[in-house]
Amino acid sequence: SESLKLKWVEEENLHLTIHFFGNISEKLVEKILDKAKEVFKEISPFTLELTEIGYFANQGNPKVIWIGVKDTSHVLERINRALKELLKKLKIEAPREEFHPHITLLRVKKIEKKEAFQNFWEAIKTQAKAYKDLKFSVKEIILFKSELTPKGPKYSPLGKILLGAKP
Repeated sequence: SESLKLKWVEEENLHLTIHFFGNISEKLVEKILDKAKEVFKEISPFTLELTEIGYFANQGNPKVIWIGVKDTSHVLERINRALKELLKKLKIEAPREEFHPHITLLRVKKIEKKEAFQNFWEAIKTQAKAYKDLKFSVKEIILFKSELTPKGPKYSPLGKILLGAKP
């Protein structure tokens, strides 16, 4: 409706971000991939589970709606810690905020009537219950280039790390 403007993430763009690098050189991308392959070869494929739906807000206004990811094996936490260590060694600033694994589902572009968002939010929370506890396997980590376009972000793979693969 006119009082609520939302933009769903395209299915092929759904992903879980471990770290956003910002603007980095090709040389640094290669260095990160080489070192990460070394670090992650000891990590076997693992399973994650979808949890509740939530949103990030800016000044009280919802901006991003996401579905949480539960890591019962704690492998994702290990990957996140290992990546932070690697970034420190490469003198790249690692995020200070707590890691909150999630998959972005949609972005809220405009809310003219809070009631319209509230109605949408209640409906999507109910629908999301069908996906709670859904499990999926993680077999690889992909480093993507993110390019913002008028139609939304465009992701291009720069490199892939197979978990448990000996280089």
